[in-house]
Amino acid sequence: MENAYTGENVMEMTVHEQSNSTLDTDRDTCLFRAPRDPDRIAYLRGKDLYEHQRRGQPSLYYIHRWSLAPGERDTLSLISPVMAGRFLESKGIFCPGTGDFRGAAILRSWGYGILEEF
Repeated sequence: MENAYTGENVMEMTVHEQSNSTLDTDRDTCLFRAPRDPDRIAYLRGKDLYEHQRRGQPSLYYIHRWSLAPGERDTLSLISPVMAGRFLESKGIFCPGTGDFRGAAILRSWGYGILEEF
């Protein structure tokens, strides 16, 4: 995966992955946007979730890890549809059509947390 940061605005980051799809936070659908506030330390960094739709192929989901702190770089990470559903669930958004909703509900009932690896 190749990252290319194209400017000061974090919404202009583009990634090219193996199927030659361009992931662009300026054009793709934002499913979750973390709060931003440069004056408060709690909102200097965050994770947004995006969906990149492709014709005739399944959508790609990715996390945009961003920072408003000087000198820190933003990154994009592809994730599975299941992980996208779990990310939304961790934010209190339940989307049965995204990922393995039933599997996530079973794990939650057993006491497992969501997205520990993020």
